[in-house]
Amino acid sequence: MRSNERAGIVSVIMLFLWGTLLTEPLHIFADYIAGAARLSVKGIGGNDILCALAEFAVLLMVMLLMQKLINTKAETFMPCVIAIGSALAFCLKSFTDGRIDLKKGILLAIALAAVMLFYIFKSESLLKWAAAVYTYSISTALLNALVFVPLSKMNGVLGKILYITRYNGLHITGPFAGIAGLPELVWGLFFAIVAALPIIFLATQKGKA
Repeated sequence: MRSNERAGIVSVIMLFLWGTLLTEPLHIFADYIAGAARLSVKGIGGNDILCALAEFAVLLMVMLLMQKLINTKAETFMPCVIAIGSALAFCLKSFTDGRIDLKKGILLAIALAAVMLFYIFKSESLLKWAAAVYTYSISTALLNALVFVPLSKMNGVLGKILYITRYNGLHITGPFAGIAGLPELVWGLFFAIVAALPIIFLATQKGKA
């Protein structure tokens, strides 16, 4: 199966599973990237708008980089690097916070164990799927934060229906609400379009099997 076909299948599945416990390790992965960007900007005195822009820009750049790597020999190493990196980031955060989130720790450990099994059984196919899952988890996280989260804030009923917004740790659209007289959702749609153009372009390019 070509990488662009995997991208389409993974993206659709992610939309249905995002917001469930099954995808929480992927939420954590995206949240750690966004959190690092946010803390970096706050460290130099940036306000909420600059922090939101940093989250958006860094997540998008990481997403595009991973899309490019999917079509290289680095593809099968990506799941290992990400799973170990997420586990190390969890340990560092637990140390700095002075407490351990046991639930997150267990979920990250399960994800790491699953990835290691793929290497033990030398399943290149499963590793390619894992790479696609990690890559397109970021696009799903962005779509959720930019569109579905603002939608859920507009109506209490929508907030209950849109289970996809559970576990959201990104804070991108909120600071823009009301700027230029535009609601949060309009800003979210604008950023979603900006992100979608390069993501779709790379995803539709011919990928290796």
